[in-house]
Amino acid sequence: MAQANLDIDLPELIQAMLDVCATLQQTAEHNQSAVPLPPLAPVCESLRHFTALLEHLEQPSPAGKGDNDFRELSRTGFTLLEQLLAWADALNSRDMREALDEIIVTWGVWAARHLGPLPLAEPLVDSLSKVANSHQDPAFLAELTHVYREIVEAVDPAFRADRDHRHPARPWRILNLNYGIVATRSHEPEIMEQAFEQLLHRLPEDAPGFFEEGMQQMEASGYPEHVRRIMEKYYRLTNNPTLH
Repeated sequence: MAQANLDIDLPELIQAMLDVCATLQQTAEHNQSAVPLPPLAPVCESLRHFTALLEHLEQPSPAGKGDNDFRELSRTGFTLLEQLLAWADALNSRDMREALDEIIVTWGVWAARHLGPLPLAEPLVDSLSKVANSHQDPAFLAELTHVYREIVEAVDPAFRADRDHRHPARPWRILNLNYGIVATRSHEPEIMEQAFEQLLHRLPEDAPGFFEEGMQQMEASGYPEHVRRIMEKYYRLTNNPTLH
């Protein structure tokens, strides 16, 4: 997956997609009758056509960053990868699931840069969360916050508007809350402050609960004192009682 500098090699990413699909297809041939999913072969064929198109895609000009054709490519990539995820889960293939999570995150960053505003695909939010939860090293998590930030800032304005608050599991809400959690786990004050300020702006209704739960986690998980001080700052900012 991309590191803090977020360098992405497209041919390497394409090969990783094709390799995972080939491995899943080989495994699925021995389990076809036990898995209630559409055949995998057409998915792999579609992926081959899709990646061939990516290889020959000219770099979009800045004026074309919002083109519907480029947005459709972004959606198609997520759709194909989501189908592979379904197979990996159905086959109980932990290795393939982990590989796909990293591929999806990397695809999200590449698509954000080259195909315009991101459709906020649930697999992207879920894969980001799984990658974060599979690591404990604060240094890695600090790098992952750069990925979160780039993806959040690239999300299509239609999702960023967040007009429908009826669904607590909506991807925009989960993405931003997870960004705050990963920032906390990085133990980096500057990263935490940046993520928390964005949380106040993007999810003002959720911010008090987030920081209240964060203070509870400070005690339960034994966070360093400098992390606790920043969490307490934002807890007091959002949870001060109103005097009458």
